[in-house]
Amino acid sequence: RSVVRLGLPSKGRMAELTLSLLKSCQLSVRQLNPRQYTADIPQVPNLEVWFQRPTDIVRKLCSGDLDLGIVGYDIISEYAQGNDDLVIIHDALDFGHCRLSLAVPKEGIFDSINTLEDLLNMPQWTEERPMRVVTGFGYVGAKFLKEKGFKHVSFLAGDGALESYPAMGMADAIVDLVSSGTTLRENNLKEIEGGVILESQATLVASKKSLNRREGVLEISHEMLERLEAHLTASGKIMVTANMRGNSAEEVAERVLSQTSLCGLQVSL
Repeated sequence: RSVVRLGLPSKGRMAELTLSLLKSCQLSVRQLNPRQYTADIPQVPNLEVWFQRPTDIVRKLCSGDLDLGIVGYDIISEYAQGNDDLVIIHDALDFGHCRLSLAVPKEGIFDSINTLEDLLNMPQWTEERPMRVVTGFGYVGAKFLKEKGFKHVSFLAGDGALESYPAMGMADAIVDLVSSGTTLRENNLKEIEGGVILESQATLVASKKSLNRREGVLEISHEMLERLEAHLTASGKIMVTANMRGNSAEEVAERVLSQTSLCGLQVSL
């Protein structure tokens, strides 16, 4: 194929925020048929947009079917599984913020468990009775707990409503994405000190093979990166335009900069 492929989230809040960010960078996505999974960005010739599930974006970057993608760091960590062909071009697009965290019940045998070390040293965990952890992030979760010295752990795969598993007696702990922590608290669960596995937000990622071998990928990556950086740098800044009388531009500049209330302004004449 000759076109460069960009994978974007297809549904949900992540999809909405991705399109909003690109629009703010003058990279508006044009989708002629909302039922189709393809689109384009008129400002970037030879770029084909594919709407995919975030997990599929990572898988297809690894397989070479996509060249670029916007996806959360949590999804990259879990589904790329250390694949060194993936390169994060921009690691902080400033949306989709969350953390992958370990949580346990507030009461019962966990009443006095407040740190990861406390959890590790609980005598209940044995080879015959391992700590049962339910999660949709089995790769990252297992890697984290192994690195922290946990030896007796079993994992149960779960996709939704993980908070219910401990209450039903099906798990001792959960590893899940957390934003505010409200859902955990409402289900009588708590995060513990040292239990944050990773911090996540949206990233721009690329296939290293595509960057090196496919014509146009490097150039498009540079253009997207420049536009994203410009927008993110400008966020929170305000331009004020004013007319002031003065005998010269230098006199006006001196008058403005001499005002202590205006300190920090950059004056353009």
